[in-house]
Order: sequence, then C-alpha cells, then structure tokens
Amino acid sequence: MDKSVYIVGAGTYGEAMFELAEMHGYKVKGFFDEDDEKQNEIILNSRVIGKFSELNKRDIKNKKFIVAIGNNKIRYEIMTTINDLGGRTPTLIHPKATISPSAEIGKGVYIQANAYIWTKVQINDFSIISPNVVIAHHTTVGKACLISTLTGVGASIKIGDRVFIGMGATIVTGLKLITSDVTIGAGTLVLKDIREQGVYVGVPARKIQ
Repeated sequence: MDKSVYIVGAGTYGEAMFELAEMHGYKVKGFFDEDDEKQNEIILNSRVIGKFSELNKRDIKNKKFIVAIGNNKIRYEIMTTINDLGGRTPTLIHPKATISPSAEIGKGVYIQANAYIWTKVQINDFSIISPNVVIAHHTTVGKACLISTLTGVGASIKIGDRVFIGMGATIVTGLKLITSDVTIGAGTLVLKDIREQGVYVGVPARKIQ
C-alpha cells in the first residue's frame, strides 16, 4: 500500500501532524500552503511545494492528504474538495489514544495522545480531537469540529458541525444539543443546550456575540 501523503497547512499544527503521520508509517512528500513567504521552505525535512488552491483534479485524485488547519470551516471545505475530486483523507489516531471498540470514527479524523473516546461515541468526518480530551458514551461529534486539549464532554450529547471547543471547557452530561457553527471559549462551563449560533464563554456559559 502506498504510504505517501501530503499535508495542507505548513504552520505549527502541520508539524504536529507530520509527526503523527510518521507514527503511522506515512512518508510526507510535501506541504501545501497559501502563504507566498512559505513557498520552498523546509519543514521537518519536507518542502512546501505549492498552494493547494492551485491544484487540479489530476493533482488530487488517488492521492492522500492531511489537512492541518484549525479553522473548521476552511478545513471542511478543503477536505470535502479532496474527497469530491477522488483524493483521500486518512484518519490518524495516536497510539496512546483510547478508543472504545463500539465507537464510530469517520474519515479524515485526527485523534491525539491520551484522548479517551467512550462507548458508542460517533466522531464524524474531518474532526480534530486534541490531547487529553474525554468524550463520554453515546455522544455524537459532527463534521469538522475541533475539541481542544483537556476538554470534557458528557454523555448522550449531539454536537453539530464545525463546532470549536476551547481548551479546558466542560460540556456537562444532561444537556442534549450544541448546534452547528458554535464557538465555546477556553474554560467555559456549558450547563444547558446551545441552540443558537454564536460565541459562548464563562462559568456558566453565556453568549457574547
């Protein structure tokens, strides 16, 4: 099996994903980044070889890509394009993550070290689960979410698409829904359903925009 892969995004998270890819035996063939100043830069022994926006279907088809971009909307758009054009977005799970055998993990999902994914959790395509995140049983994480380090997510909660949850947030068991395109700030305590898009911070969570 061909273990060649390209990384979209040559920032610091691109370096983190480079290391995770190598743990899985992938050979990073190059980075793509939209920043003119990064072109031809060497990152962890691999070169920035161009801009993803300049690739065509022939460049993408049958090739594997990791998208190391934290912005949920942009990551969703790029990974959807890759799959629509016949490319592949492999899922990468750190060997020190704990994944229940009954959990369901989509394509293009990245799960980092010491994450704990409990019974019958569903993590949909293109989501990122950072180190030391706990997601309790029967919770669903939508597409292209990012759940940051040290966050705890309770049981039987439906999290919509493109939700960003900041470091150390707590989403308690008992609520049922966090709607799509919500941002939850670092350290926020969510005690009730969030049914309206916006930015939420504080203890307990309150909408600020």
